[in-house]
Amino acid sequence: MDMRTILAWSGLLVMVFGGRLMTTDVAAQYQVAESVYGTRDLFTSEDGWHVSGIRSDNYVPHAPGYSVMLLPAAGIGLLLGLAAGKVAAALTTAVASVLLVLAVKKLAEGFMGRIDIGRFLLVMVGTMALLYGRMPYDVTPALALALWGAWFMQTDKPFIAGILLGAALLVRPDSIVLLPIYWTEEKHLEKFALAAAGAFPFVLAILGYNFYRFGSIMSDGHAQDPAIALDMIGRGIPGLLFSPGKGLFWYAPLTVLAIFHCGDWRFWSPFVFSLVLHGFLHDWTGGTGWGPRFLFMIIPVLFMPLMRPGTGGKVFRVLAVISVLLTLAAGITDTNALEQRLGADEFDSQSRQSVIWSPSRSPLLQTVLHPDFTHPDILGYHAAGIPGALAQLAAGAALFLYAIKGKRWKRA
Repeated sequence: MDMRTILAWSGLLVMVFGGRLMTTDVAAQYQVAESVYGTRDLFTSEDGWHVSGIRSDNYVPHAPGYSVMLLPAAGIGLLLGLAAGKVAAALTTAVASVLLVLAVKKLAEGFMGRIDIGRFLLVMVGTMALLYGRMPYDVTPALALALWGAWFMQTDKPFIAGILLGAALLVRPDSIVLLPIYWTEEKHLEKFALAAAGAFPFVLAILGYNFYRFGSIMSDGHAQDPAIALDMIGRGIPGLLFSPGKGLFWYAPLTVLAIFHCGDWRFWSPFVFSLVLHGFLHDWTGGTGWGPRFLFMIIPVLFMPLMRPGTGGKVFRVLAVISVLLTLAAGITDTNALEQRLGADEFDSQSRQSVIWSPSRSPLLQTVLHPDFTHPDILGYHAAGIPGALAQLAAGAALFLYAIKGKRWKRA
C-alpha cells in the first residue's frame, strides 16, 4: 500500500472537507438510504427530480448503488442527527476519493512504470478529483470501483474485476464507458467470461430494482425526466468542451495537453464514448456541480499519459499551476450555491443558459475572482468560524507536507 499517496491526498482532502450534502440529487440519494431504515416508503425521497412508479410517485431516477454506500451515513444521521449524517456522507466520498487516487496510481504504474508522486498529485488535482472528493456526488465512488476493477483485470484477476465493474454500474450505469481500460493483450475468452460472471449479480440487482419501482426491468425512471431526453441537434458536445460555464478545457486545462499524448486507444476512447453518450442529452450539463460533471469519470484515464515524467515540458507546468489555483479557489467556495445564484437550475430557463454560455456568468470565473476567503465552505468554519477554518487548513497542510517530505525530515 502506497502510504505516501494516501497521506498526501488525505491531507489535501482535509483542507477542503466541507461535510455537507451539496445538491438535491445527493440529498435524494441519501434519503433513499434513509428509507431502508423505515423513515418513509422504501426507495423514495423528498428531494430530487421525482418520477412515478407502480408503488409511489416519489422515486428518483438514480441507480441504487450510491444509496447502498450511504446506508452507514444515513444510520448515523438517524442516531446522531442530520448534521452528523451529512458529515458521514461527505466522509464516505472522501474515502472513495483516496481509493480512486490509489487505483489511478496503480494503473498508471502498470502502463507506464514508476510515477513521481509530485507530478502524479499535480495531474490528479488537474482532473478535478480533489473537488469531487469534497463534494459527495456518486461519480467518485463509481470511478474508484471501476478503476480498481480495471487494475484487477490487468493483473489477471478477472472475476474480482467483474465484481468491481458490476458494483460501479450499480452506482452509475454510465460507468460502462470505462470498459476499454479493461482490455488486456491476452485475449482469453475464459478471462472475459469470468469478468462477466462477476458483474452479472450486480446487473441483476439493477434490473430487479427497476422492476420493483416501475414494473419493468428496462425502465429506470429516466424516460420521465426531460433532462435525459435525446437531443441530436443540441449543443451538448461543444458545450461540454468549450462553454464558459461547463467546458472541460476551462475547468481542466490539462486537457489541452492530454489530447495530444493519449495515443493508446484505451485512454482516449472512454473520453469519446462519454462525450457522445452525454453530449446528446437534452441537459448535458449535469446540473450544478463543478464543471462538466458527466465527464469527470473519464478525465483521470484521459490524463494518465501526462503522469509519465517529462511529458508536456513547460506547458505542463504552466497548466498544472493554473489547475492548482482553480482548485484552491473552488476548494473553499460553495460552488454549487454560487452556480444556483448565478441562474436557475432548469436547463431551458434563460438564466440557466446564461450561466452556461455567458463568460461573465461562468461559475469558474466568479469563483476565481471572488473566492470565499472570509466565509470558507469547509467544516472547520461551519463548526468554529475562522479559527476552526485555520485549524483545519493547518492540519491538512501538515499531513500533506509530512507525506511529501517526511522521509527527508527523518533522514535529516
